[in-house]
Amino acid sequence: MKATYFLTNFLITSLSIMVGLSLSKLARPAIPAIAHHFGTKGRYEEANPHLLDDILFVNKSLVAPPSPDCRAIHMVSVIRHGTRYPTTKNVKKIARLFELVVSHASGSASWLNDIKTWKMWYTEDMDGRLVEKGRDDHRHLAMRLAQSFPTLISEDHLRANRIEFITSSKHRCVDSVKAFQEGLHGLWDVQGRLSVPYFIDVLLVS
Repeated sequence: MKATYFLTNFLITSLSIMVGLSLSKLARPAIPAIAHHFGTKGRYEEANPHLLDDILFVNKSLVAPPSPDCRAIHMVSVIRHGTRYPTTKNVKKIARLFELVVSHASGSASWLNDIKTWKMWYTEDMDGRLVEKGRDDHRHLAMRLAQSFPTLISEDHLRANRIEFITSSKHRCVDSVKAFQEGLHGLWDVQGRLSVPYFIDVLLVS
C-alpha cells in the first residue's frame, strides 16, 4: 500500500539529504512529489483524487513489484487514525470564535441575519473521537490494501490470525483499528470477533 511505500520513500529521501549534505553543500536530493502529503491531517482523497469517484480505486502501477522476480513477503504499514472530531481544546477555541462572530457580526448584507440562527453543535465530550467517515476511511483502506497485496493481506492470513494489529490506547486509534478489521471481515464475509490489537504505551502521532 502507498502508506508503506510513502514511508520508505520518506526514509530514503531523508537519508539522501543527510548523505548529500555531508558530501556537498550544493547537493540537491530529489524529493518525491508525494512528500507534500506527509502532514498529519491530509485526507486520502487529497493524495488520490480517484477515490472521489471510486473509494476502492488502486493505482496498480504504484504497488507493482520493481521486477517480475520480486514478490511481497512482509509488509509494515504505519497508518494514522481516521477522520475525527476536534479535541476538547479546539472545541473551546471554536466556541469562543463562534460567540465572537454571533455577538459582533454586523453590516447591511442580508446573509448576516442568518448568523443569528447558527448553532454551536461541537461539544467537549466529542474530544477527538472518530466520526463515521473516519471508520469508513479505515474500512476502505483495508480493502484497498487487500487488493494491492493479496498474498499478504488475505482471507487465509486473517482467519489464521497472521495479521498483527498494534495501536496506542487513544480511543480514535483503537476505533480505527477495529474499523480496519471490519473492512477485512466484510470483504471476505468472515464471521466472529475481531482480533484483539496489541497496545503500545507511546505513539508520537496520535
